[in-house]
Amino acid sequence: MRVSASVPRVAALAALPLALLATTTVASHADDAPGQSAPLSAQQRSDLAEQHLSIGRTSGGQAALVNNALADRGVTSTAAPGSVTLSWKPYTANARYTILRDETPLTTSKPGQATFKDTTASAGTSYQYRIIPQLKGDTSAARTWGLTVAVPEVDHGKTKAAAVQRTAIAQAEAAKASATTTLTWTTFIPQKYIDQPIPKACKYWGKKYVYGGDNRSFDWKSSRYRTSESAVITWKSRKVSGYTSVKATHVYKKSNHKLVAKKTASAKDMQVKKLGAGSGYADIRMVTHSTNPFCGGIAKVKGAIDGALTFHITRGGWEIRSGNHRKMPNHEIYIYNGGHVTWVHKSKYASPLCLVGAATCELTNLTGYYGKYK
Repeated sequence: MRVSASVPRVAALAALPLALLATTTVASHADDAPGQSAPLSAQQRSDLAEQHLSIGRTSGGQAALVNNALADRGVTSTAAPGSVTLSWKPYTANARYTILRDETPLTTSKPGQATFKDTTASAGTSYQYRIIPQLKGDTSAARTWGLTVAVPEVDHGKTKAAAVQRTAIAQAEAAKASATTTLTWTTFIPQKYIDQPIPKACKYWGKKYVYGGDNRSFDWKSSRYRTSESAVITWKSRKVSGYTSVKATHVYKKSNHKLVAKKTASAKDMQVKKLGAGSGYADIRMVTHSTNPFCGGIAKVKGAIDGALTFHITRGGWEIRSGNHRKMPNHEIYIYNGGHVTWVHKSKYASPLCLVGAATCELTNLTGYYGKYK
């Protein structure tokens, strides 16, 4: 059995910001009146925990549905009947963010503000929120966050607590019914800045300039990367939805790290394709390819992030039937399934020469790797 040096890992999420809400239960409260739902069963509590949902209270003591899937990154949503509160961790002390709901801007935060309460949210409605940083200065730690939030609706003769509980159970059951598995392949440069090692192979080179990296290690939750692509498999319908993304390349002055230029390479060669699917399996082709937009290469041979893999995935197992990638930059491949994460492959880069000339770049062969996932 050939398996890359990877260990299945369960997503562990940290505690919620105390400024947003107190999740400890209260012995007696107006919401806890006759008409509320029966206590949750052990299975329901397990289903909620698997989807990173919990029933708590707002800072004002109102029953609320808490989504803490991104809590370890400082991001939470708290939905009570008639309102939604978002909380996030700013990338700098004076950072400002624009909040969108279903792509409609709601507000731009004040410098350093880290919460927003949407009092126009309609009960019984599900919304897509985005928290978008207004970039200024060193933005290497800036991130855009996306959250789906369901707003509880109170039925006649029922309490707010019962509405929150009903919404939580419905969300958990819907997530289980969708029965999706996601395969993700991401590349990243671990340093914050990296030199371009070949004279005149790129527009910016020498001792004056450095290129921006992603300043991270292997981390499936990170939103910093050079390229990323995912295949979302819906087992019931045998549908495979593909998503690809290429992040911008930044050039800085080496002396003071002031931004000199920014450009995003084309994603036209990135590919996620379903080759076939049946009862309990899917075959997927993934191609990752992106050049440095500031580099012409060596002898007209451009360097690039480059690789192609064919995956066979079942409901519990995986195999790379064919594939390889160039050894630059770092590569990570993982499977996300029902809150559990299993690493398929991790590799550190061999040389930055790969970014400027393909002829100098070694290949990693992944054909035949296989394993199981939860």
